[in-house]
Amino acid sequence: MTYLFIPQAGDREAIEIRLSALENASKAVLIATYNKYQKTGIVGVRAQIHGILALHYRFNAVFSSSPISIKDQFEVALQTPIVPVGDHWEFEIED
Repeated sequence: MTYLFIPQAGDREAIEIRLSALENASKAVLIATYNKYQKTGIVGVRAQIHGILALHYRFNAVFSSSPISIKDQFEVALQTPIVPVGDHWEFEIED
C-alpha cells in the first residue's frame, strides 16, 4: 500500500494537529492505530495521509522506529500488521 504524497499548502498544520492528538497516546494505542490504518489500506484521502504521517512521526519519537516507510520524502507506504513485543513492536509473522 503506497501513496505518493505531494505536499500542498496547509499540510504541515493538518499533520501537526493530528500529531498533537497522538501526543499522550500509549504504545498500545499507537500500535492499534497503525494496524487499523494497515487493515483499511491507503484509500487516497488526504486527511488519511495526514494521520498516517503524524503516526509515523509519533512512532519515531516513542519507539525510535516506525512501521510506516517514507521513501524519497514523497512515497508513503504501510507494511504488514505489527504486534507489541516487550517495550517495542515487530511485524506480525503470518503462518
